[in-house]
Formats: sequence, structure tokens, C-alpha cells
Amino acid sequence: MSDYKYEELLRNSIVDNKIRASHLVHIPKMKDCDHWEDVTFIGRVKYKFKYSEYDGGLIKYHGRIFYINTRQITPLAQCYKWKNVINTLTVIDDMPKES
Repeated sequence: MSDYKYEELLRNSIVDNKIRASHLVHIPKMKDCDHWEDVTFIGRVKYKFKYSEYDGGLIKYHGRIFYINTRQITPLAQCYKWKNVINTLTVIDDMPKES
């Protein structure tokens, strides 16, 4: 799958405050950003995979979706007055089960 189609899939992966676990694992993590004022907070995410755990939130920056952890959310939400910080996304478990 080309990078463009894959980015388009991730961009449209959140529907009715729900995201599939298979999409969540492919969302890149944002460590730092020069223009946090251009970021839109989408919602909080809490989900545990077999070897990792997501406890943070999803943001939109220049049309792309990124994951940030909880330690980043609190100070950024205060500085940039993000609205829906209490919004929680439901993660749909569609990952294959191992026997």
C-alpha cells in the first residue's frame, strides 16, 4: 500500500469516537512540535496490547493524526487551551488472537 493511501486510511480511522486497534498501532508518536498552537486534540486513548500500552491521546496536526502520551497532555492542554481534553475514544479490539 502506498504511503499516501496509508496516510489517508489513518486520517479517516476515527469514526464516531471509535478507532480500531489495528489502526492505532500504526499512528506515529509525536515527541515534539514547533507549533503546538496548530494542534487539535481529538481524544484520549487507553488500550493495552500484548507487549505495549497506549495511555495518552490522539491529536491532529497539519491533517495528520499523531499519538502523544499522558505526560504531554496535561501541560499542553493548559498552555494551549485545548477543548475536548476529556473526550475518550473507544478502541475496537480487532487484533488477531494468538493461540
